[in-house]
Amino acid sequence: MSFCADTCLTGVTSTDKTRMFNRIRRKLGAPVMGVELVDEQIEECICEAIEEYSYQINTWALENKMAEMLGLPTSVDFTLKYVTHSLYFEKSFAASSSEMIGGGVNTTRELKTGSITLTSGTQNYEISDKHEIEEVMWHTPSFINRFGLDPFANSNIAFSEFGASFAGQSLYHVMPVFDTFLTAQAAKLRNKVRGAEYSYTIHKGPADKRVVRLYPIPNANNGGSNSSMGIGGGAGTPGIMFYQYYDKISDFGNPQYSGNSTAGYTAQTGDQGNGVVSGPADAPLYNLNWSQLNDLSKSWIKKYAQALSKELLGIGIRGKFSGELPIPDATLTLNSDDLIQTGRADQERFLEQLRTDLEKLNLKKLLEERAEMSESINKALQAVPLGLFLG
Repeated sequence: MSFCADTCLTGVTSTDKTRMFNRIRRKLGAPVMGVELVDEQIEECICEAIEEYSYQINTWALENKMAEMLGLPTSVDFTLKYVTHSLYFEKSFAASSSEMIGGGVNTTRELKTGSITLTSGTQNYEISDKHEIEEVMWHTPSFINRFGLDPFANSNIAFSEFGASFAGQSLYHVMPVFDTFLTAQAAKLRNKVRGAEYSYTIHKGPADKRVVRLYPIPNANNGGSNSSMGIGGGAGTPGIMFYQYYDKISDFGNPQYSGNSTAGYTAQTGDQGNGVVSGPADAPLYNLNWSQLNDLSKSWIKKYAQALSKELLGIGIRGKFSGELPIPDATLTLNSDDLIQTGRADQERFLEQLRTDLEKLNLKKLLEERAEMSESINKALQAVPLGLFLG
């Protein structure tokens, strides 16, 4: 028993093998003309036909389901398995966007918050380069306080010139809300023109560090009753700056998605992978065996095995001595060339037919056909008269 038969012909009884081998021999010319192929050679042709069929089927699976296999464990056998559409592939493109806002089910890293205590007159601050910065919370202060007043104005026009009144708790005025927005916008524009809004830049720093440069330079309170508060008191800039970050992804990519990450890569051995599918090369798809095939598949394999047997018979046996067999007082010319040509032509014809059939079963085409059918059904139903109900 050959190794091929142990895998490809799983589930085939000896009687079925003999019947299949004899059928191929009859197709090749027996009993009118003896066929010189032994059982092991025909068996190899059948196994090669199964392997070719497996290749075509698995290629179809990759074309239609590769996006659903990506990121799944390589321990999963996808052979003859239906992989449901989870939109995992589409979500992976949105991972970075969802990370930026700290939400979404597709994020794989925790959004963290760090802080830096500011010092009056110090503009540059170091942070670890292991922190992948998403946002530095260094924003121009809001120009709307809880009283709705402009804190930078010497006098508030709404009260001093237009006689705004108060109701309820002290200093809660009864001016329209849009007045608060207009006042804040005016103060913001005035500050932007006369001074500068808060901003920052990030630069490369010393080893394992990055430098965050703040604008304007943090300063302490200028004095007054709140001078003891230091930075952040009165008109001073905030005393603590917060920033949001993710722990830096490894040099070889995100371990959750990459097929080559520090979690599974060893420079010394060259071992790669972290146990998830990264592409066609590591998607677990294996050759089929006879017991897994339906009758339609078995029919194609028998025909293809017959074509392979033709070529083998022409090349390996009847093609010896250039197809001419010397006999006493004559030379017998065998049909090796014809067997080789027809065998190869049959193989190409069967493969082309299989590819055509698989193309018709492409998932995209199936969806298009179903959509066309639904549209046709809707058009047909439009011509059906509606029932008239009298009550």
